[in-house]
Amino acid sequence: MARRLLGLLATLAVASTSEDFGMSYGQRLALRDAVVEMHGHAHRAYMAHAFPHDELMPLSCQGRRWDKRRRGTLDDVLGGYLMTLVDGADTMLTIGDYESFAATLDVIAATLTFDRDVTVSTFEACIRVLGGLLSAHYLVTADALRPAVLRAAANATDPAAAVDRWARSLRSLATDLGRRLLPAFDTPTGIPAHRVNLRRGVATSESRETCSAAAGTMLLEMSKLSALTGDGRFEAAARRALDELWRRRSKVTDLVGSTVHTHTGQWLAPNTGVGAGVDSYYEYMVKAAIFLDDAPLLHRGLAGVRAAHNETSFRDPASALLWNVEVYRDSGRYFGHRVSALQAFWPSLLLMAGDVGAARDTFKAYWSVWRKYKSLPELFDLSKNDVLTFAKDSPLRPELAESALHLYLKTRDAHFLVVGRELVAALNDISRVPCGFASIADATTHRLDDRMDSYFFAETLKYLFLLFDLSLEPADRRSFFCCDDDDDDVADGAPYSDAKGCPPAGACVRLDRTLFSTEGHFFEVPFPEALGPFGSLKAGLEPVCDAHAGAM
Repeated sequence: MARRLLGLLATLAVASTSEDFGMSYGQRLALRDAVVEMHGHAHRAYMAHAFPHDELMPLSCQGRRWDKRRRGTLDDVLGGYLMTLVDGADTMLTIGDYESFAATLDVIAATLTFDRDVTVSTFEACIRVLGGLLSAHYLVTADALRPAVLRAAANATDPAAAVDRWARSLRSLATDLGRRLLPAFDTPTGIPAHRVNLRRGVATSESRETCSAAAGTMLLEMSKLSALTGDGRFEAAARRALDELWRRRSKVTDLVGSTVHTHTGQWLAPNTGVGAGVDSYYEYMVKAAIFLDDAPLLHRGLAGVRAAHNETSFRDPASALLWNVEVYRDSGRYFGHRVSALQAFWPSLLLMAGDVGAARDTFKAYWSVWRKYKSLPELFDLSKNDVLTFAKDSPLRPELAESALHLYLKTRDAHFLVVGRELVAALNDISRVPCGFASIADATTHRLDDRMDSYFFAETLKYLFLLFDLSLEPADRRSFFCCDDDDDDVADGAPYSDAKGCPPAGACVRLDRTLFSTEGHFFEVPFPEALGPFGSLKAGLEPVCDAHAGAM
């Protein structure tokens, strides 16, 4: 099926209706629909073989049990709380799968509980589960989406009552989970414990080591929860964690460290970078500042992004590719030659902060690795131009698709549509199996792993869908987003509802009023005047032009 579908995509040759698209209109339409089909295949497999467990194991065709952890700390993400459905609910409405969206919200309202004696990752529970609940609540309560949500509830005896029930349930569950996460922040520094038990809080034996990304990437969700409930404790706790990490940054380089002691605030490693352990900390300084309309925090966030990029960027003199490598936190001196797959999100943050040139340059580097392996291995050794033997896996991550989406919306460069097409083809050719999509265990051989993380629904498929859907004429789109200022049919200065084929005013969500969380969930921006699609700043960083060059 996948090969027949991709063969159809390759032979489509419908003429393009817009000069800035190098890919034909028919191909873009078919690719969008292919991603919808991929979502349906993966969702049906989960419901048939894994529900109500947190994740599907696509090779063994069974659910991954939270109470039978076999992967060490990797299983801290599991909580027995319908993670795949909660994390992926907003994607269902985005792609127009109204039936699955309604069924998912019915299941969540009827069965989900957090009164569980289970220890989970504070960070993952926040971004995947709390974020998923808050995003779904936003969608079902947004006036602009009322017709779409009522359509999803059409099979209910009283659709309006069903939608109101969903909203109450999502709000109640989000509040309950938020309260159960708060004990993690009860440390001498305010830097949260890495794990928390949903019923008993933080164990006295719990590790006091965490990383900046985990500790400092909760302000968006927690501030939204405070706004929704009127309880300021959530925002205050997450804001203190963010502030405490920034206060401990190097006074020489402005870099935060990677791992930190939650009780003393001491950095536990000398190195840092923009990949695993640090990445989303910088992201949330910028995104939370936009969401909260907090100018001082935005200034800090942009300064942090600038410092991180300037100190870690390295231009390979042989290939001219621009990388971000690990450096010593307190001096900025070169530390190591490894880059992680997670760093592929960095171009989207550079773009969001206003530096289009650096975003393009860094994307080119990660794309070169992907083209070599048809995937991004978890760690890549620049000095050997090869994967690391202990980090060959590639678990269906979304970061490259995320950056491609942001770069396409900013530049309308058809190259990023081609990137999306190649990503879709690889997923179908390599990872597609009868029970969903399997991660890659070895990027060099394409041996598969029995793993399909919830973020495959929440992010990877969502970004790929939107990449193609938002390239189409408004009348052909399936998503609920309005036309934006870059749409060909929108006259300069014209209201969103005045463009040919655009949804009527109040019946769609504006791109410049929407933020993606680090997990791909939707958050409404109340003050979009200076923003482009998905929160990208129209003015931000000055171009970075002093990337380090030389041999490692």
